[in-house]
Amino acid sequence: MYTGICKLCLGSTPLCDSHALPNSLFNYILRKNDGKAIVIVDDANTPIRYSSDTWDVRLLCAACERLLNERYDAYGMSVFRGHQGGVLRDSIGVNLLRIDRRRLRMFFLSVLWRISVSSHTNYSNIDLPFLWEDDLRFALFEGKPITQSRYTVAVYKMRDSTPEGGFDGENLRNFIMAPFGRSFGNFISVCYPFMGFFVETFLPKVPPKYAKKPGVLYGSTPVFHAPFIEILDIPEIMTMMVCGLDKHLNGKSQVA
Repeated sequence: MYTGICKLCLGSTPLCDSHALPNSLFNYILRKNDGKAIVIVDDANTPIRYSSDTWDVRLLCAACERLLNERYDAYGMSVFRGHQGGVLRDSIGVNLLRIDRRRLRMFFLSVLWRISVSSHTNYSNIDLPFLWEDDLRFALFEGKPITQSRYTVAVYKMRDSTPEGGFDGENLRNFIMAPFGRSFGNFISVCYPFMGFFVETFLPKVPPKYAKKPGVLYGSTPVFHAPFIEILDIPEIMTMMVCGLDKHLNGKSQVA
């Protein structure tokens, strides 16, 4: 068994295969697609192909892996799989009912931390400064909430209103993409699709106009409204789609 330094407890110990985005997310997608997913890489040469990679690396000891799974992942995945609370759709988005906002926010911050410390190539775009990583590590390990003003988590419900040939709800739930960053001058954000939603975490402290805009997970009320966002209005996703279409039209695809 591989021995190394656990990224969470910092102990020298046997390490297990760990995931930044929860393993159950990959299991859901692969189960829906006969054990394989279509991969599009945003470069000129890599063909479209199938893969069963779940983006895991040796990151945590067994105890810390279990801690994060039980404290954060189990709750977060149960909310977005519809097993916790409820979901009510309206004309401008979806409402997540009977949720613990603070716990859900910490789930996404745990994902952010694992994305940053992971060595998997699909997370290589994201590398937070050490002080931010260690701030998150300590809070996650101790089970302490992080002040809402320090990191801002926003969640939107993705949809595709294309009249014909667009993505339906199941397509969007099965869509994942390597996380990417955005720069706003004095702060940054880390973004990724998640179970048909689009998550953007801003850090460090953001200006007031961002702190309480629609879709931000703040406060403690048990109903959270995630506004709709058109998937093709997300520039980074649109670029990836255009790249995939170009490869398909030019025969750079191994997908039947």
